[in-house]
Amino acid sequence: MDTYPFERLITVEGAADRDAAEALVNRVFGPGRYIKTAERLRENNAPIDGLSFVMRQITRGKAREQGLTGSVRLWPIKVYDPEHEPLGELAFLGPIAVDPDHQNHGIGRALIEVAIRAAFARGVTGILLVGTPAYFEKFGFVRAEGLTLPGPVDYRRLMIRYNDAYTGEPLTGAVDK
Repeated sequence: MDTYPFERLITVEGAADRDAAEALVNRVFGPGRYIKTAERLRENNAPIDGLSFVMRQITRGKAREQGLTGSVRLWPIKVYDPEHEPLGELAFLGPIAVDPDHQNHGIGRALIEVAIRAAFARGVTGILLVGTPAYFEKFGFVRAEGLTLPGPVDYRRLMIRYNDAYTGEPLTGAVDK
C-alpha cells in the first residue's frame, strides 16, 4: 500500500544533486555520523556510479524546487581473506536519508527497493548494511555471519542480501574498501 501524501519522482543522483543529497544526510544524521564504523567504508570512497538515488516531491507534473525528500547511496566494498586478498565485491547501502518533514510515508522503503533492483540488475553480488533487523528483513536482508568491519559495530545489525543470481557460498572475511 502506498502511503505517500504526494506524487514523487526517484532518479539516479546526478552531479547537480550531490550537494543537496549531502546536505540532507547531514541534516538527518548530524555530525555524529562521522564517528560510526560505517563511515570508514565511505570516507575517501565514492558511491558506485549510477547506484545512488534521490527522491523529489512532484507538484503538477514538475519536481519541486525546495530540494530532495530522500536519498540513498551504494558504495563499493570488498571482502578480504586473512592475507588481504580480495574474495568478493559487494555494495554497502547507506546512508538512507529522508527529510524529517516527509518521514513515515514509505520514502525510505521506495529508495531501498529501487537501489536493490538497480544493483542486482548491474550484477552486484550482494548488498551489505548496518541497520535494524526488523526493518531490513522485509527487504530480504539476513544477518551477515562471518563478516567483520574496520571498527566497532553491533554485529546483530550487520546484514546482507545476496543477489538471487549469486550461487556461491556466503562470503566471509574482513570488509573494507
